[in-house]
Amino acid sequence: MRLFGLVLIVLTLTLGLACADRPREATWQGKMATADGITIVSNPKAPLYGPGALELKEDLSIGEAGGANEYTFARAWYLAVNEGGDIFVMDQGDTCVKVFSKNGTYLRSIGRKGQGPGELQNPNSLHLTKDGRLIFEDFVRGLNVFGPDGTFREFLPATAFVDILVTPDGRIVARVNTIEADRPGKEIRVFDSVLHQQAAFPFFPDEPRDPQVIKPFAGRFCWALTAGDDLAVSYEGGYEIDILSLDGRLHRRIRKEFDPVKITKEEVDGVQERLRGRKADIPAAHAPLQGLWADDEGRLYVKTNERTEDGKSLYYDVFDRDGRCLAKLPIPLNIRPQAWKGGKMYSLEEDAEGFQRVKRYNVRWRIRKD
Repeated sequence: MRLFGLVLIVLTLTLGLACADRPREATWQGKMATADGITIVSNPKAPLYGPGALELKEDLSIGEAGGANEYTFARAWYLAVNEGGDIFVMDQGDTCVKVFSKNGTYLRSIGRKGQGPGELQNPNSLHLTKDGRLIFEDFVRGLNVFGPDGTFREFLPATAFVDILVTPDGRIVARVNTIEADRPGKEIRVFDSVLHQQAAFPFFPDEPRDPQVIKPFAGRFCWALTAGDDLAVSYEGGYEIDILSLDGRLHRRIRKEFDPVKITKEEVDGVQERLRGRKADIPAAHAPLQGLWADDEGRLYVKTNERTEDGKSLYYDVFDRDGRCLAKLPIPLNIRPQAWKGGKMYSLEEDAEGFQRVKRYNVRWRIRKD
């Protein structure tokens, strides 16, 4: 009985300590308001849950130093994941996509360098449709479409595209620099699967810029397709994410308070050395956002410029489908998230020697219910 009592005490203390490091359920302190059909979601600086609410645990690594060519990457640049968990890795160095099973076993390669049908010049990204089609974005030529078995299907010329996203049903959402006299500037255009245009709308107002002035710390344009086939877009500037339907209608705007991350003297000196005397517009702080992803459960993951105290990781803000900021997730600088799907995060990573690997992590919420 004494032994049983000691075991019970140890278990109670262990469980208590395990629960103590997990944040409790909390009440969101932000505000929502609707005007003219647009819901404005205003988040405070602090997320709904405190540190430790979300964690990543590695469960797969692909890449063998000195191993077979199938398991090494010359320059892994982009990846996508299909419904079955197979991983498609765009290797710019080998000018092809290497396909791995959900267990990390090499299956096949798709594409090769060249200028003929199904061949690639400068592949930038790849996208998967729900029916298994694989769409390569090639900066030099356009879009190459392959079937689920890796056979080439068709080529779609699209050299004016800056970047693309692809919906599960195969629609192409493209960023385009327009040069038409009656419509100069930048646009988002939506096409069907054979590039018949369905919609077009500006993604931010044009601002007059002096071509002689360089803006080395200008904010990035970030975008992602949400689980509901809406478009999440962050313009250059403040912490604001617009949620639009694919006809360009704005129906939700997500905002978050933040502490600006100051640009250091070392950063300024480094930029000025590279510019070699050219005029530069240097602000006092970095733009708050530098990346945006969406998972298949409606969450948004926002890469910020805020670092952890040791400087080794960046914080990613995690929002629910309503736009409430749930958590801050620290991710090491050498990890480049590529996809969040099925409760997992897929990333490209590089070690100190420059060797690349593809990693998969379980994404686990750790919220106390009491």
